[in-house]
Amino acid sequence: MATVTAGFTPGRTSLTSPVGARHETLLRTVTFIACAAMVFQPILRPAGPGNSSPVDLLTVAMVLVSFLWAATCGRRLGAPYSLAGALLLLSGAVAGLAGPLPGTSLVNLTKESLLLAWCVALYNIARRPGVLRLLTAAFAYASVVWASVLVGATLAHITAVEGISPTEGDRKLFTLGDPNYAATYWVVSLFMVYAAQRPRARALRWYGYTMLLWALLLTQSNGGVLALCAGLVLLAAYTICRKAGPVAAAAIVLAPALVIGTALTTTPLTHVQDRALLSQQTELVNTLGRSGASTEQRGVLVRESLQLYDRQWLTGSGPGTTKQLLQDRDFPYAKEAHDDYLAALVERGPLGVVALLTLLMSAAWRSSRVLRAPPGTGFAAQVPRPAGLVAALLGLAVAGAYYEVLHFRFLWMLLAMVAVLATEPDPDDPYGRPTAEGRAVTVPSPAGGRGDPA
Repeated sequence: MATVTAGFTPGRTSLTSPVGARHETLLRTVTFIACAAMVFQPILRPAGPGNSSPVDLLTVAMVLVSFLWAATCGRRLGAPYSLAGALLLLSGAVAGLAGPLPGTSLVNLTKESLLLAWCVALYNIARRPGVLRLLTAAFAYASVVWASVLVGATLAHITAVEGISPTEGDRKLFTLGDPNYAATYWVVSLFMVYAAQRPRARALRWYGYTMLLWALLLTQSNGGVLALCAGLVLLAAYTICRKAGPVAAAAIVLAPALVIGTALTTTPLTHVQDRALLSQQTELVNTLGRSGASTEQRGVLVRESLQLYDRQWLTGSGPGTTKQLLQDRDFPYAKEAHDDYLAALVERGPLGVVALLTLLMSAAWRSSRVLRAPPGTGFAAQVPRPAGLVAALLGLAVAGAYYEVLHFRFLWMLLAMVAVLATEPDPDDPYGRPTAEGRAVTVPSPAGGRGDPA
C-alpha cells in the first residue's frame, strides 16, 4: 500500500495550535460530508450529465475537503489498492487512445478516477477515532429508512416514489434508476445492518432486515438474490468455522451446492422456468420466468463482445464503449458488457484483466485478514460484526459476473472499509486510537520510546 506524509508534524500540544484547530475543523467537516454521502447513496435520480447523480455532489465535496484535511493532518496517509487502481487507469487510458471512441473512454476514466479518490479519502478518514463507526451506522440507518419509504410507497401505490420505469416493467427501482444497481444496494445494506448491528434494538434491527429484504424482492432481480445467498453462505461458514472448525465450515459450503445439484438433476431448470413463465404471477414471471431469456441474451452479448475484442485484442476498445460500438456496427443485441470480467478483457485488453485480478487478489487478501483477526480488536472494535462487510464484498464479486459493479459507488466504499479493518491503528498517532465506543484514547509517548498501545 502506497503511503505519503502530508502537512506538518504535530507535537503533543498540536491540537491547541491554530494549525491543529484547523485540522480538527476540517476533520469534522469531511466526516460530516462522508456521513451525508452514506445516507444519500441511493439518490441517483434525477440523473445529470454523463450519468452523474445528486449523490456525486457529496462525493466530489468529500474528496476535495479530504485533500485540504490531508494537508494539515501531519500523519502517514495510505492509498489502498493503489497498484490495481493504477493498472485500471493505465489499461483504460491505453485502450481509449488506441480505440475508436476516445471521448467515451475519457468520460469513463474520469468517473473511475473519482471513485478511486473516493476510496482513498474514505480509507484515510475512517482511520480517525470513531469515524468508521459513524460511517457504517449512517449507511445502515439510512438504508432502513429508504427501504421503509419504498415499501410504504408500494403499499400506497405512489408510482413516483416506487421508481417504476417503462422499460423495466413492474420492477420497483426507487431513486436508483437501474434494477441491478438497486438490487445490489439493498443486498449491501442488509450486510451493513448486520455488520454495524444498527439499529441497536434487536426488534428494530429485524424490522430493518425485513424492509431491506422486501425492497430487494421488489426489484425482482435474480442476480440480487444470488449475491445475497453468496454472502449468507460466507457468514454461515465463517460462524461455523469459529465454533466447530474448518471441516464443519466446508460442509456448510458444500451442502447447498449438493442440494441444488440434486434438485436440478431431478427437476431440470428449464422446466421450472417454463412453469414460472406460464404462472401468470407477475413476480414469478419477472424472476424465474425471465431467467431463461436473460441467460440467452447474455450469451448473445458475450459472443458479440468477443467479436469486438477480435478487432482490438491487444489494447481493447476502451472503457464503456461496448454498447456504442455494437450499435455502430449493427449487432442485433447492443447492450453494455453486463460483466466486469468480460468487460475488462474486451474494453481494456490483457492489461485490464491483470488489473482486475490484482484488485480481486488485493481485496481477498485484506478480507482474509479481517476474518482471521480476533473480534473486537483494532478498528474492528467499531464494527461489531466485520464479517458482514466481507460478505457484502463477496456478494458484489459474484454480481460482477453478470453486472458491471466496478462503477458502483458503494463497491469502493466497501473496499475502503475492509482495507481499514485489515490494518492496525497507528500507536504513534497523536490524535488517539479508536475504542469500541468510538472515543479517542490519547497515547502518551515515553521518553525515547514509541507510543504504548492504550
